[in-house]
Amino acid sequence: MTASAAPEANPAFHLSGEALMGLRHLARRGVTPATRTLAGLPGGIVTRRRGRGSEPDDVRLWSEGDDRRHIDRNATARTGILHVRTHHDERDRAVVLLADFRPSMLFGTRRALRSVAAAEALALLGWRVVG
Repeated sequence: MTASAAPEANPAFHLSGEALMGLRHLARRGVTPATRTLAGLPGGIVTRRRGRGSEPDDVRLWSEGDDRRHIDRNATARTGILHVRTHHDERDRAVVLLADFRPSMLFGTRRALRSVAAAEALALLGWRVVG
């Protein structure tokens, strides 16, 4: 049996780390700037909701019920009218990727084993989450 005919060399039976790393480029397609994380920091998932975060969103006029801690002193000093700064809401996103690699996954189609397809799917999802 030659090295090229060995099951370990066939991508339908065996995945290398390089192949999984190569899926990163495929996973990045379709990622918009609004869905990207901020500098890869934990809790840096930007949402469209306004809330308590470190990324400023907007400066608007103060209204009844606004928190005094959010008053923008610079805008208030410039205009003489109270202004508050709003921020993007940041949330931690906990993601758990799980696959079943028991012997039942050692069955497949002409393209690949179920275990290989599951590993590829998990790699794509993981790269999408990382951004």
